[in-house]
Amino acid sequence: MSSITGKTKVCGIIGDPIEHSMSPVMHNAAFEALGLDYAYLPFHVRQEELPGAVVGIRALNVVGLNVTIPHKVAVIPLLDKLDPLA
Repeated sequence: MSSITGKTKVCGIIGDPIEHSMSPVMHNAAFEALGLDYAYLPFHVRQEELPGAVVGIRALNVVGLNVTIPHKVAVIPLLDKLDPLA
């Protein structure tokens, strides 16, 4: 990722805690290797802030989001769609 601009697409992961996640390192390395203008960011979201965080993520046009502990089940009613394999 050489630079982030207004055209950069943002993806991320939400959880609590989130500091341990290797997802940003892996995804950003893949985006750079593929020459994609994407950035993958970790978002620390506490359980009580989950509904508001989902609204905010939509408003910011985040194009993709992974969910980790403790939100994996609590996020389901807030999703636009859910893959049957999820």
